[in-house]
Order: sequence, then structure tokens, then C-alpha cells
Amino acid sequence: MRRGTLIALLATAATIALAAMALAASAFDVQANQPQVAGDPSSNATARFPTNKQNEPTIAVNPTNSSFLIAGSNDEQRQPPCGPGPVRGSVPANDCSFFPGVGTDGVYTSSDGGASWTNRGLLPGFSDNGGSLKSDGDPVIAYGPGPNASGSVAGARAAHAFVNGTRAYYAGLAEFAPGSQPGQQAPELLTVSTSDDNGVNWSDPVIAANGNGFLFNDKEDVWADKNPSSPFFGRVYVTWTQFRGSLFTFFAEPIMVAFSDDGGKTWTRPNQLSAAHNNNTVGGRQGSVVRTGPDGTVSVFWEDTDLAGSKHVVAVSHDGGVTFSHPITIAHFTDIQDPIPGANFRTDSFVSAAVDQGSGAVYAAWARRGASGSGEIVVSKSTDGGAMWSNPVVASQGADGYAFFQGLDVAASGRLDLGYQALKAKATGSTAYGAGNATIDGFYVQSTDGGATWSASTKVTSVSSDPAASAQNNLRRQFWGDYNTLVSASANAWFIYTDSRNGAACTAVDAFQHGVDGSGPATSKPAPENVCPAQFGNTDAFVSTITP
Repeated sequence: MRRGTLIALLATAATIALAAMALAASAFDVQANQPQVAGDPSSNATARFPTNKQNEPTIAVNPTNSSFLIAGSNDEQRQPPCGPGPVRGSVPANDCSFFPGVGTDGVYTSSDGGASWTNRGLLPGFSDNGGSLKSDGDPVIAYGPGPNASGSVAGARAAHAFVNGTRAYYAGLAEFAPGSQPGQQAPELLTVSTSDDNGVNWSDPVIAANGNGFLFNDKEDVWADKNPSSPFFGRVYVTWTQFRGSLFTFFAEPIMVAFSDDGGKTWTRPNQLSAAHNNNTVGGRQGSVVRTGPDGTVSVFWEDTDLAGSKHVVAVSHDGGVTFSHPITIAHFTDIQDPIPGANFRTDSFVSAAVDQGSGAVYAAWARRGASGSGEIVVSKSTDGGAMWSNPVVASQGADGYAFFQGLDVAASGRLDLGYQALKAKATGSTAYGAGNATIDGFYVQSTDGGATWSASTKVTSVSSDPAASAQNNLRRQFWGDYNTLVSASANAWFIYTDSRNGAACTAVDAFQHGVDGSGPATSKPAPENVCPAQFGNTDAFVSTITP
């Protein structure tokens, strides 16, 4: 290499390094489900497993005033503690199962930009409050414009954008409460609740997707078109995976979509976007995400499979979700390991998506297994409405650990914000997990050039988490949920994630799990209240407020 070329390359590298340093962010983290049980200030210390369990958190920011945020999670704050008691009755000491009729959709609000949070309890209108449906989690929250006097939120022009305020949408799964199931309806249903006061009060849930026969819906997303330039301004979309079949056949798994023009009161008939097949040759599809662009283009993303393996795809609509293109492949990839070496919670490589409301650029991010075998977060971009996609760019940093469960959004300035968690383990064999073996932290990176390059990462968690402090209700594996979420505004980004810093691992549960997967001798299922530390299983929803 010629000396002049080498000097030029070194100068370029120095410039990139200085740019990365200049893009360093600051952050602070706060527990969103504060206190652990709504209305009980002592519950952070007194709640016991599984009452102290939150995961799969979601967050949304008010588009007209970023001081207001709403968050949610799978929240077991009303589930009774394990074992016999006044709620469970005479059950075995190791019974930690979900209790019939008790929901799991938690709501938390902040009015000071994420500096502090209030636990509002479970989403109202369900069986906890006398309703016929029980909330079943998988929460997603999105903001849109408020309805006008006639109850419509769709079709307003720019001069009237958000003149009626904002409306928040909380989508989740639900099932009929004990004794109220009509006919042959089966779980899971898909419901949407709305709030016009930033999450303080909520409507009763509306069924957006029903079940017929042996059919259930799963892993939904919700999104409101909040760009006044869109001809479908205010239209609200839900997407989900619809499982079909019987107890004796493979479940078919198509991706479905429906929309509402009256603020979530009524929903269109579901539209199928994908094939439904799911067999031993080619699998199904999951993890749908829906977003809209400045011209009203609707993009629905999901993880699919073909003979070449896993891939992320997108279907596009230019008529407000009435018709869609055939699925377009973004990229094939190798899913991250399940479990991540050093832990044993389940994982996925579901996609996150965002659309620049100025340029219309569309972004997709996901976790994949990199060339080194470790997890990494990659981002792909489309500048033509989803028809063509760039080669994925690695945005996470290997030094952070095994990256997973990302969140992605784009600010009004075009700044791309990406959060993710990463795991580091002392031992990483297939049987190496348990108390003290692994730590999990959260990280943030940003891009100011449309995802071509990414900043150095900023650690946004002040205390690390031990995944062994988490557990499924049946204790057979650790449990971290299936996703995290990030939202952006001009001055900040907010990353919400599962966190077990306040929890404690339990060696008896570790031993039981090793017996379950055959990596150790079989042991009896323990009773956590008798053999585990008081804070065993305590996972919370934490929010990092980031200043890029």
C-alpha cells in the first residue's frame, strides 16, 4: 500500500472514531412499574413470585408533548403467590401457575419525560373488574390523533392535525373469563383499549380479532397513522399471527391485518397477508410489526421461513391497508440461539421497524447469529417504499456481549435510535446456566446517516441483571419475554426492557431446570416460597431515558 493512501485511511479512521465519540449519549434508568403492585408502596420488597414478575414491555410517547409516556408489560401483580393460600386454596406448595380470571396487562404512565413513573395497575374493563374477558398479555401501545365530535379519527388534514388531542391504543391478547365463554370460541382473542388522557383512564376493551372453533391469535402489533400528510391520517392498524388447525394437526400460521377509522370502536374484517402453511418442510411465520409512511403507505413486517431458512419479509399497501403486495424478502438470516449460551430463557429474532416521516425511508432491525456465532443486531433500509432493501449493517458492538431483543425508532430529524440488551456469561456451554453465571445490560447506538454507520454504544443500564433471577411460572426455564421496545422524540429516546436487578436467583430452581433439560439429575419441582430467596423471580420493566 502506498504511504499516502495509508495516511489517508488512518485519517479517515480517526475521523470516524472522533465522530463516534462526539455521538456519545447519556442516559438514566427508572423502574416503570413503580411500585411493584399498584397502590402498595411496600410491594417492591414484599411481593413474592409470581406476583413480582413483569416482562415483554412496550412504550409509546405522546407525539404532541413528549413529557407524556405510556408503558405496559405482561404484569403479574395480581397473581397470587405460589402455594396454598386464601386465593389459590389447597394447592401444592410448588403451584405458581397463572390463576383463572386474573389478567396480566399492566399500565404505567409518566408525565415528566420518563423521570418518574406511576403503576396504574392492570388495564381496566377485564375480568379483574367484572368483565367477561381476561387480559392475556403481549401488550403493544401506540399513539394517534384524538377523535373529532363525530367520533372519527381518520382523514383529517394538516391544519387540523391533533386539534382534538391524542388517543393512545393498547392492544393485547385476551381470553374469555371462566364461566363466560360462548359457543366454541377459544383463546386467544385480540383486544384494543383506548385512552384520551395519556393512560390515566381507559375504555373497556374492544375485540379486534375474534376466534372461531379451535383458533387463536398471537403476537399482535398496533399502530396509528399520525402523519397529517397521509390520506389515511388517524387510521389504526392491528396485525397478528392467526393459528389455525386442531389438536391433532399442524397449526396453520398466516399473518393477518385489520384497521379502524373510528378510534378503535370497530374493526374491519381481517385480511390475510401471507401463506398459512406450517409443516415439517417449511415452517410458519411470527412477530408481525406494522408501520405507516408520510404518504400513507402501510408496511407489515414479519419473520417467515422458506427452504433457505429464516427470513424477514414485508408486505406493502398503498390504499390504506385494503390490499397488499405479495411478501417481499428483506434478508435471510440465522436466528439467534435458543437459549443463548450461558442462560436458558427462550429467545427469538423478531423484527423491529421504523419509518422516517420526512424522507419516507423504511428501516428494519433484528437480532441474528453473526459469523462469530454470537448475537448481533443488524439494520436494513429501503428508500423505495419497501421494494428493495440494503444489505444488513451490523449496528451492535461485539464487546457488549450476545445481543438480543432490540428496539428501533427514528426521530423527526432522521436520527435513528436503536436499543438492545446483551448477555455476557462466565461459562457458555449448553449446560452452563444458573445463579451468577450471566449478566445482562442494555445498550444504545444511533445513526445520523440513514443507518450506513453507527455510533459507539452507550451502556444505558446502571445495574446489571442476572437472568437466573427470572423464571417461567412452571419454573422449567428462565423467562425474559419475547421483546423490548424503543421510541424516539426530537430530544430523547426511551428504551424499555425486562430487568432483574431487584431479583434473586435460586439454586433449587437452577437444579430443577438442569433436571428438566437433562443437563443434571432430575429433582422435584421446588416450592419457591420455602427454598428460594424472597426476591426470587422479581423482574421489572425498566426505562432508560436517553439523550443522544
